[in-house]
This record gives sequence, structure tokens and C-alpha cells, in this order.
Amino acid sequence: MGSLRIAADLLAAMRAHGEETFPDECCGALLREAGGSLSLRRWTNIQNQLHRDDPEKHPRNARTAYYIDPKELLAVTRELDEAGGAIAALYHSHPDHAAYFSAEDRARAVIEDWDEPIYPDAAYIVLSVMGGEARDIKAFVWDDDAREFVEQDVEADQ
Repeated sequence: MGSLRIAADLLAAMRAHGEETFPDECCGALLREAGGSLSLRRWTNIQNQLHRDDPEKHPRNARTAYYIDPKELLAVTRELDEAGGAIAALYHSHPDHAAYFSAEDRARAVIEDWDEPIYPDAAYIVLSVMGGEARDIKAFVWDDDAREFVEQDVEADQ
């Protein structure tokens, strides 16, 4: 198991996002600019809206699931394409649960028919928020040989 080093201020921003949205899941990304620097982008979790509009198709609410607003994701993707940047990591929280890569997380991270990651070079970060307080953070990266996401520790980089 390796480790992923992330600037302390970005880790603090992820933790704050998880605490602010508790008891719902938060979602966001670390964006790599063309020059290599990272920035954090919060995204809107529209899972409650999807659940309200069609509870049969979307049985989970934002307490146990997230769904990135497609308009926001498209806008960021276009910005990154134009500027030569990339999504370095996607993150979300698990309210009152451990930081682990669930079957649901994996299903949302891969193209189902091909069993390939949507963002093969990005880390998937999960943070545990217990009782409104951010705790553990774990990262999961795609391993081509194992054909699976493997866990990595997350360490603060000063």
C-alpha cells in the first residue's frame, strides 16, 4: 500500500466540506492546473433532488450517496480541456461511516460495460465524517495489473 501526498490546506478544505454538508455526503475534486498546481473544487451533490424526483430509480438520498451535478462536471471538464489541466482526484464523504471504497463507489468510478475507470489517472478519495467531525481519509487508485482500485494512505504535504 502506497501513500498519496496532498497539501495540508487542501486536506483541511476537504475536511471542512465534509463537516459542512454533514449529515449528507459531500463531493468535489482536486484539479491539476497545466503548471502542475492543485486546487480544490466543491461540487453540488444532487442526490436528494434525484431521490425526490424518482425514488424508484434513485432509492438512496444524499445521506448515503452522492451524484455530482452533471452541469458542474461538464463545465469543469471543458475548463480543464481548454487550459490543459486534469482531474487529479475526486473526493466524497461517508457520513457516520468509515473511509472505504464501497461497491457503490466502485460502480460510479468505472465504465460498467468495460470495467475500466472513468478517470484512470485520478485518485478517488473518501473521508469519514463521524457525528459531524471529519476523521480518516483514504485514497483509492486504479491498479491495471490487479484490475481493481487499491487503497493508499493519505498524508499531508507541507
